[in-house]
Amino acid sequence: MNAREGPTRKGAIAHTGRVQSLRLVLAGAAIGNGNRGVEALGRSVCDAVAREAPGSRLALLDDGWGIRGDRAGRYRGVDIEYVGVRQSRRWHRPESWAQIRVAQTLGHRVNPAAKRFAAADAVLDLTAGDSFTDLYGPAVLRTVCAPKEAALRAGRPLVLLPQTYGPFASAESRRVAERLVRAATLAYARDARSHDNLLELAGPNGDPSRLRAGVDVAFGLEPQRPGEAVSALLEAHDHEIRVGVNLSGLLVAPSAREQFGLAGNYLLTTATLVRALVEHGAHIFFVPHVHVPGGGGESDVRAITAVRDLLSPVERQRTTVVPPTLDAAEVKWCISRMDWFVGSRMHATIAALSTLTPTAAYAYSDKTRGVFETCGVGDEVVDARETHGAEAVALLMESFERRNESTVRLRDYVPRTVIASREQLRDVLAAAQAWREGRLPVGAIA
Repeated sequence: MNAREGPTRKGAIAHTGRVQSLRLVLAGAAIGNGNRGVEALGRSVCDAVAREAPGSRLALLDDGWGIRGDRAGRYRGVDIEYVGVRQSRRWHRPESWAQIRVAQTLGHRVNPAAKRFAAADAVLDLTAGDSFTDLYGPAVLRTVCAPKEAALRAGRPLVLLPQTYGPFASAESRRVAERLVRAATLAYARDARSHDNLLELAGPNGDPSRLRAGVDVAFGLEPQRPGEAVSALLEAHDHEIRVGVNLSGLLVAPSAREQFGLAGNYLLTTATLVRALVEHGAHIFFVPHVHVPGGGGESDVRAITAVRDLLSPVERQRTTVVPPTLDAAEVKWCISRMDWFVGSRMHATIAALSTLTPTAAYAYSDKTRGVFETCGVGDEVVDARETHGAEAVALLMESFERRNESTVRLRDYVPRTVIASREQLRDVLAAAQAWREGRLPVGAIA
């Protein structure tokens, strides 16, 4: 796919006006788990359902307990509920995938999650955008495959929304992915590279009209201005060059270098980058995009704290930490106020790209370059598996210096990408209605 041409909508269902109310299950896009990227995916789908299919019921899977209604009132006209599911040793619990499997075999009425799978017009699956891989280990792969398996057991249409496919290091992982892709009713990839991988997984018998090149749904998320206290933090530096920096807590873990094949010390490289930006007159806004209460685990706050500790007192005064408690739409607004942004979390950079903010990535997987190429700025990705230290900093500073040129390219590519992100969800909802009404056959991709 040529990014300038935009994603193909071959096979899209013709539709006019709003879709009638649907019963949907959404997996792999939990809201409220601290990962703002995953939240951005979930909120983008919720926005689309509220906009295109009012009156629908959407069961959003998360790792909570029981069934909980949406009390925020953010999505008027849509009945949103949160349904807890998890890999759990307490197999007798209704949230346990083991219990759900048993219920689907013996009778779904005894299990809340199984009931919702059985009643769904379609099961939409996002796999957190980039987790359909064994890169994060076999346990994570089993977890992200569980709702896909449940949809197939229930005999409901499985829609793989735009995401990355692979890499798969083991032959067994790849076989699992091939089986699930081929059994799905519809599958989207979020960039050209991922679409190539999707076609390979589907095999030569795959229906090309059901294997679609799309874009990440988070491109369509609307920014939301946070409260006055937070917006004032940014506006206090209107006279300076505002640079947003996202550091990944995932990459400062002791095992990260071996797990992700990093070329060098991520912490020291990013601290050196911050120093160089400060020397060029920038005020740094650290933007956490994954936050674990207390700052532990994979929390980006952990990485931010570690980098700030390496700065001198004078350098530290030129930095501000964006509150980690903001939701995905509020964080996106903050990022949109930057003169340049650099990040390691994929969806932090998508928040920047989609708001025409010149952006670079210090990345650790191939998924990043594919998304940046969709926006016409594939050369703004520096691979942390190949480059570190002074060389990486020099490349990123070159990106900072050509930020005006990047903005011009983004203006040429991104608006159509944002439109495409919303059109593809409209197509999916129209297809779900067509499946329910029997106007479109429900079948496997291959």
